[in-house]
Amino acid sequence: MRRSILVPLSLVAACVALLALAARWRVADVRDGDPAAAQGGVVVPAPRVPVPGTGLPTASGGGGHLAAAVVPQGHVYTGIADEPDDVGPFTAAGSTARRYVLGFTHEALLDTDPRTGALRGALAEQWGSEPELPGARFVLRDGVRFADGSEVTMADVLFGFELARAGHLQFGFAGDAFTRVQHAEAVDARTLRVTFRAQDPGALRAVAESWLVTSRRRVVDAVAALAQRLGQPEPAVDSAAFAALLHKLPKFTGPGTGPYALPSEGTAPRTWQSGQELLLERNEHHWRRFAEPGCWNFAAIRLLFRDRAAAPAELFAHRVDWYYEPDCELLLQRRPELAEHYRPFVYDHPAQGVLGMLWNCERPPLDRQEVRVALGRLFDRAAMVQVYRGKAVPAVALAKPSVAEYPHDLTPLPFDPAHARAALRDAGFDPAAGTALRLQVLAPVGDPQIHQVLALFGAACRAAGVDVTLRELEFPAFVAQKASGAWDGVLAVRGLRPWGDPFDFVHSRGADNDGHWRDATADRLAEAVRGTVDPVLRGRALRALHERVHEAQPLALLVHPQVAILFEKHIEGAVPGPRGLWPERCWMPEAFQRR
Repeated sequence: MRRSILVPLSLVAACVALLALAARWRVADVRDGDPAAAQGGVVVPAPRVPVPGTGLPTASGGGGHLAAAVVPQGHVYTGIADEPDDVGPFTAAGSTARRYVLGFTHEALLDTDPRTGALRGALAEQWGSEPELPGARFVLRDGVRFADGSEVTMADVLFGFELARAGHLQFGFAGDAFTRVQHAEAVDARTLRVTFRAQDPGALRAVAESWLVTSRRRVVDAVAALAQRLGQPEPAVDSAAFAALLHKLPKFTGPGTGPYALPSEGTAPRTWQSGQELLLERNEHHWRRFAEPGCWNFAAIRLLFRDRAAAPAELFAHRVDWYYEPDCELLLQRRPELAEHYRPFVYDHPAQGVLGMLWNCERPPLDRQEVRVALGRLFDRAAMVQVYRGKAVPAVALAKPSVAEYPHDLTPLPFDPAHARAALRDAGFDPAAGTALRLQVLAPVGDPQIHQVLALFGAACRAAGVDVTLRELEFPAFVAQKASGAWDGVLAVRGLRPWGDPFDFVHSRGADNDGHWRDATADRLAEAVRGTVDPVLRGRALRALHERVHEAQPLALLVHPQVAILFEKHIEGAVPGPRGLWPERCWMPEAFQRR
């Protein structure tokens, strides 16, 4: 997110200089994160000198110790989160793993500047478009090391694509990168050339931000060790056996290059207590701390796994730094002693998702549009906004309401259980005749707002004569049940893509089309959105796609919730931005640090 004025940023700014490059490269300022870089520019890093003993560069001549002199180091940054079921960099799909584990332990080629929202260099320090192909070229940083101290090689960078090319591994969110890539190759030891499958305005961002890198050697060794324990031969990396074994290591991240690390003994994490907590330790090899003094100042990051009943006790005991609470202002009024440690934050950011009910369109009768439309009248969005204490707005599209293409003139289906009952009767589902529609709906347990929205839907179903079973499951069980396909609806918040492309949610081949909706019109429009460079034509196609999804209702889009939290008031530099409250430049005064 944003790091406003928590650190003397003049120290960094004074060290950044732009270098002239060949005319075909466009230069972007690393500090300001020129949005034009996303269109194929090249980022030029600041002049660098080696940090003694590391081979890593720093943006000033003061050496690696300079970061510690900028702001106090220390404090275990702590919050409550759902326990992830998989933290593998290539297989993880959950939001906790993506944001709170791998978001801190592993890096991609590029990432989003938490202050400007523009693309900036991560493992790649330079990037640019290929002149004749849909693709990009990335120049890797020199001397970057994994958390275990080993140096990053081109083989490590190509490892994810190697697995994708083999075609056996079921990717998690890293698939956002590799499903768009036709070919990738090393031009030299530091230059990577990537060819996209199609001309796609969002491909650079999607590929570069999702291309996670871990140690190939460590992962191959971990899979080989598992094979030996199971009495199996060591599999080739490009084999189905290798992919199957890798899926059996859901708690093994392999070393990354991020600011923190999940330490392990073999493949078993040392700081993960199942059902209790997970601790990420500081990665002292992280390059950005040397290059940009004043960033990543916390000593560690702790995630507490608490259910809905136990979570408030952690807040009241001041054992957490952030706590999600839609009515945070009211809670402060009711518990004024909390104001000694906490302040409220309410904000939005580009990846903040939309709450919706996803229908299983492979499962009759949800394969019929008239049934989905009838069910769409069982959602009281006005009541849902109140569930979020006014910190949400009704949703009609898989996009942020702030984008130009958002169809604000579309109106959500009105809440009308009587109309829904009549429409379902016309479709052949009449409780009076013993043919009531029966639904099984899943939701993850732990979110009080989803719990209340689920209860509202259940009441509306009863009013419409629908026999509904509502199941709130712990996250691993929720994921397993969803994967089984034995459900009719899934109520959850779906995170949005920063590049504004709903292809993966609505195209018949979309990676996140979990409801298996197939619609020729939507496919054609989604392909046009992804393959059209002209912004006007792309905008028209995107608008038409939103209209088609609204008409067919493969998922009932309900509300766009904002983030509402109580946040530790003594932490400096906490400013919501394009990545939310991203702690990159936060720091805690020594007097208030948690050990």
